[in-house]
Amino acid sequence: MSYDYSSANATLELPNPYRVQNKLLFACAALMGAAALFTLFEHRQSLDPIAVAVGLGLLFASVVTAATGAKRLRFFFGRGRPASLAPELPNAMVGTSDQASTIKRILRDGALTYPEPARAIEGVLYHWVPRLITAPLAIQEQAKVAFYNLCAMLVTAVSFALAWGLFGTEASRPLMSMAYFAFGVFFLLRPVVSAGTARLTTASLVALLAVAILGPALVGLISRALPQVPQISLAPQTTMLLASGLVAVALVLAATLEQVQPPPPTQTSARQSRVSLNVPPSLLLDELERHLQEQWVERIPNRRYSRISPVIDPQLHAGPFAGELLEETQPMPMAHTAPATIVQALQSRRHRFLTLLDLYAALLMVVAVGCALAFVRSVGGGGDLPLRLLGAASIFLVVAAFGFRASSRLWGRFDFASVLTWVEMEGTYQTASIGTGNTLTGKVQSSNQIVRTESMTLRVWRARIESVVFGKDSARQITAMFSTDAEAQALSDHLIDFGQSRASLVAPGSTEDLNRIHALANAERALQGSIASPAQDRLAGDVAAALEQRDGDLPGAQVPQAKARFCPACGHRNPAHARFCMDCGAKIEG
Repeated sequence: MSYDYSSANATLELPNPYRVQNKLLFACAALMGAAALFTLFEHRQSLDPIAVAVGLGLLFASVVTAATGAKRLRFFFGRGRPASLAPELPNAMVGTSDQASTIKRILRDGALTYPEPARAIEGVLYHWVPRLITAPLAIQEQAKVAFYNLCAMLVTAVSFALAWGLFGTEASRPLMSMAYFAFGVFFLLRPVVSAGTARLTTASLVALLAVAILGPALVGLISRALPQVPQISLAPQTTMLLASGLVAVALVLAATLEQVQPPPPTQTSARQSRVSLNVPPSLLLDELERHLQEQWVERIPNRRYSRISPVIDPQLHAGPFAGELLEETQPMPMAHTAPATIVQALQSRRHRFLTLLDLYAALLMVVAVGCALAFVRSVGGGGDLPLRLLGAASIFLVVAAFGFRASSRLWGRFDFASVLTWVEMEGTYQTASIGTGNTLTGKVQSSNQIVRTESMTLRVWRARIESVVFGKDSARQITAMFSTDAEAQALSDHLIDFGQSRASLVAPGSTEDLNRIHALANAERALQGSIASPAQDRLAGDVAAALEQRDGDLPGAQVPQAKARFCPACGHRNPAHARFCMDCGAKIEG
């Protein structure tokens, strides 16, 4: 997505929320880079393959860590963000979408829908934290994953402690440690690091508890049938894997639960009116669009999610119609200050566990670098120490990367406020022809076709909403709704006043109309001769006088003023084109 800049929209420029994490990432990258260069420099002459491999591995990890921070070094959040709640419609397009229907349902029902917990372990989590059910879906999902992984690692750690420490023997412990290490890597660590849930089912849970008690005896029976192989104990690596993973997942869960807030309000404003109009309902929709455009936030166009124009079939005398318009104002960021330093982050309730998680990940990277350097120096010494150091460095690096990635999603939280407006109109229309003027004696007549809507139902839904995103390009979710009764009533009244104040008659109103009326009257008198009645001439004079007065009131209007004619019998003042006196009926010569 491109960055849409506008100098008038400075409130959309938000501070970088990843500043604290970026500082730790760059520090870890510098440490790993220095260790890599030191290792490569020390072995530049001997070109020891193990030392070179470790140095290149540290250098690769350093570059990847620095690149992660560099991508978020400058945080741009233009007017094209955050993501819309539904697909947007261009100005000239009509239609709707399933997401727009969901928004309309939320406004109509005044309620937000959340999925219920499905698994047993989720029931335990929601019982422990009841208000989690109204948290954003991203928070709920991350909390469920973290809690499930925490339980899986905790059960595995307890099972390993019982099998290796309480019931294990010298002969069974090496095989038990290798089995638990393999289980931890493939069933726990790999899914957790890949942002998924540990693959621990009911069957595997029962198996872990059974292996903790029966495993040592089973290993003893199996080992007798196996050939003699060197016994390598992976108990230290398994312990480090489970311990470091437990702490990381626990911090992720704590940081996620700190994002949970009390249950939000879900109130909307609804107004329903019955209106009768003498104009097509499409004019009402056009006026609604103009009115909403006048209320654009910082001159940023509203996001249109649904527009259905009421269709009138001119071939039918009557028929039903329906139309609607759903728009959202530009979401504006709420008061949200991203901490600039580690101390500020630790003092913030929302960010303290996030900061602890990043500090823990940075500590693991420091220990991993130390273990890697110690491994390079102890390779030629033999024994189990080099293997343990290499395993510890690998495990700590993987767990540290998991910690940084899990916290980055929560660092990118932004809350927004906007207004949703949905106007719906439906009813039945009737077409009719209406004329003005006397059809028997009048010289000035007009007629036009009108569309009459009788008892049209006008519904207005409006709400100020709060929404949240986790990452500038991620999906946005409504988290709270607040009623706006006064604004909804004002919008309904405005539309009703507009519809009922429209004219339904066609009448002459310009200077050209005046000239044509005079020409029509002269032509008719020429055809009729002197038979023209004083009443007809009086009507023509009244219309002409009225039009002269109307045009004279218009600003800047230049209408030639004809000279009045006076009756020779009674002296009454008559219009310039009158041939008979409008008072006594005497003929006016000249």
